[in-house]
Amino acid sequence: MSPILQLRGLQRRVGSTEILRGIDLDVMPGEVIGVIGPSGSGKSSLLRCIAGLDEIAGGSVQVEGRATQPGDGAIGMVFQQFNLWPHLSARDNVSLALRLVRKMPAAAAAEKAEAALAQVGLGALAARKPAALSGGQQQRVAIARSLAMEPRVLLFDEPTAALDPELTTEVLDVIRNLAASGTTMLVVSHEMGFVAGLAHRVVFLDHGQMVQTGTPQVIFSEAAEPRIRSFLQTYLSRVAWVQG
Repeated sequence: MSPILQLRGLQRRVGSTEILRGIDLDVMPGEVIGVIGPSGSGKSSLLRCIAGLDEIAGGSVQVEGRATQPGDGAIGMVFQQFNLWPHLSARDNVSLALRLVRKMPAAAAAEKAEAALAQVGLGALAARKPAALSGGQQQRVAIARSLAMEPRVLLFDEPTAALDPELTTEVLDVIRNLAASGTTMLVVSHEMGFVAGLAHRVVFLDHGQMVQTGTPQVIFSEAAEPRIRSFLQTYLSRVAWVQG
């Protein structure tokens, strides 16, 4: 089986600052990659470069052996913020790109949008505008919007960062269901337990470099790199403090 996503020597710079320093990664069809690391390590930049939203300084991104182009639908991305049009219903927020980018007739786009909303558990709320939805529901609309475009690879950039704890679970459950259905995903998250339970492999980034990649067992329990152990100990100490 060939990789569905290939990164070779991926680099990004802003002025003289190196954001990504030669990232190599192969992602297989149906694989879920968790991306973790400290703030400023390049996690979001990695996803944005894969999606074609940020310019790369070197290297390549290929999906199914072909270079990607912004808007070609090969890559879908879900952001921290929902970025929904406030004056449009959930159905119209999802169908808009189908009509404008895919040139799909309005009726067909609406039907596809409703199917995508049903997939994330919001079929009954298709007519509601964002102001009438909770934060978790709005993020699920954003996920449905990406799903409707049928991307080959789906990227999640801290999808629960803007949500309070009560609303986080419903979004994480949707992502778990997508993983179970065989959706190829890269997930950036500070929810370590979620990443450990979801990902087939985990990538640890620091200062724009891929320090180590391995199974959740290797990264979370057996990491040889001191930097990873230090990062995880800080996280575990914070969780223990909260639980205590």
